Amino acid sequence: MFNIFNSESLWIGTDMEMFNKIRTRLEQEGIPYKYKTKNHLSQTMFPAEGTLRIRMGSLGNDVNQMIEYEILVHKKDYEKAKKY
Repeated sequence: MFNIFNSESLWIGTDMEMFNKIRTRLEQEGIPYKYKTKNHLSQTMFPAEGTLRIRMGSLGNDVNQMIEYEILVHKKDYEKAKKY
């Protein structure tokens, strides 16, 4: 089991296809991983004033760039995992 203190960020990006390719490869190689997602339009600008999407809408925002993915692996597996 790993956590924030003993993990390394293997990949950060907005490409869902690449995100899934990396996850599939890690699973095939038996490398444990965790992932995080961040929706940039659901972030708040100021407390109690709503999200960016509520305030500004999503017009003009590339839907392929709205969600950021991060894949984390245990530090001991990082060197092996970065080959994929």
